[in-house]
This record gives sequence, C-alpha cells and structure tokens, in this order.
Amino acid sequence: MPATGTHSDGVPTVAYQVRRAGGEVLAARDADLPFYAASTVKLAVFAAVARALDAGTLTLDRRVTSTDTFASQVPGAPDYRIEPDDLDPGMPPPGTEVTFGEVVERMVVVSSNEATNMVIDAVGLDAANRVLADAGAAASVVGRKYSDLAAEAAGATHRTTAGDLASLMSAVVTGALAGPEPTAWMLDLLGRQDDRQLTAGVPRDVPHGSKSGWVDGIRHDVAFVGEPGPGALVVAVCSRGYAPADAEETLRALGALAVDLTGACRAPAGPTPATSPRS
Repeated sequence: MPATGTHSDGVPTVAYQVRRAGGEVLAARDADLPFYAASTVKLAVFAAVARALDAGTLTLDRRVTSTDTFASQVPGAPDYRIEPDDLDPGMPPPGTEVTFGEVVERMVVVSSNEATNMVIDAVGLDAANRVLADAGAAASVVGRKYSDLAAEAAGATHRTTAGDLASLMSAVVTGALAGPEPTAWMLDLLGRQDDRQLTAGVPRDVPHGSKSGWVDGIRHDVAFVGEPGPGALVVAVCSRGYAPADAEETLRALGALAVDLTGACRAPAGPTPATSPRS
C-alpha cells in the first residue's frame, strides 16, 4: 500500500547506485533523483567530526551535557524540544554529563536525533556541508538540526540522491575525508549500526557498515561491503511512497542482489585503515 507523508506523495519510487568505492559504477537507476534525506546525511555530520578529530579541535573524551532542547537557526524563533516520537530513550536524561564520543556513537548506531543535534552544535552545519562538497555529493545538503520546525517552515531541509550517498560513503571508505585513525573509527561505528537493511544478509565477519534513514513514506540506506578501500562495494538505495515493510523488503532485496552479483563477501583484501583512536 502506498505511503504518504510530509516528504512523500505516495507514488512508489526507488532509485539506487551500486559502485566500487574507487569510482566504477556497476549499476544505477535514477541515481540523480532528489529525495528528502532523512537521517542519511548524518553520515556527513559524522565525517565532519572525524575531520575535527584530525584537526585537534574536538576530542572524544570531551565532557558535554546531554540535552533534548535546542536553539532554532531561525532568528527570533524560540528554543525547541525534540519531538516526543523522535526522542532517543537510550540517551542520558537532560543535564547528565557524558562524553562527546558517547554522543557520536548514539548518532550513528541508533540514529539518535538529539545526539545528532548536539554534534551539529559542536561541528556546525557548514562543516557537514563541506564534507558533502568534498565527497562530490553536490546535490545533497544538511539544512538544519532535527525537529527545528521553524527552520523547516522557512525552507531548510535535508536533501540527497542515491548517487550522492554512494559518493559520500565511497569517500569515507577510501579515507578521502579524514586521516587513517578517524576513518577506522568511523568504519567501526558504521559496522555497528543496528538498522541493517542493505547489509541484512552480510555475515558479521565480513567488513560492512551502513547509515540508514526513514520518516513516513521515506526509507533509504547506504552501505559498504568488503575490506575498506577502493575495491569495497558501495550500495545506496533511496525509496519514497512505500509502506515500511515493502520499503524494507525492497532495500534488503537490492542489497542482497548487489552483494551476490559482485561477490562482495569474497572480495580481495584491500588496504586496512589504522587502529581507531582511543580518547
């Protein structure tokens, strides 16, 4: 049954790109078609953190205070709280001191919106959008913090394409966006994301990682499979208008097909990133 929502007109639509991280496109369908990005652009925020670690402007052991209330980017708009249905029950209560690394982990592994907003406050939207530009994701944007309804009403949004998501993940996997240690740290956390769609059938002992995103009528995922480096398989799928179960079946089927046809689970080993930072 078609699914409608703020970002879906209910017309079932699917777009994808399958490529090697080094650049060779193996298959594509409407890879330049724009979609509301949902949480997939958190990958760009994540890479902005990795760059800040490289630059020494942030550390993972930095102490921060948990919050679910944020300043709007619209001048004069009141502070706002993350919408109740989007709150992360695993985040410490507001006012609790946590490490920045713990916040980033919640952003990636469970796609926590309040964690993401805390990270955006630390690195800035401009840094996330520079990541997208440097990755060749020219049609994508991280437009606002999550639940900033005033900014959304003013036109600020998150936008992406399947091709852009594939380019972004490829840049992460090949180490093009950050140094070896932050890159390895990113790949480790992406491998622990708990919403596995494209990689649902990939054995746990095969290197893989992903970042998904969803709202009503929208279901996306972007993943890598195989040893990190230019030979890794990268798959990105964007869908709109499908009921949740139908969208997940579509993503999982496309992911399994791409892995089977390319033999990604048997891909030869490539360069392995260095040990992740401990701080």
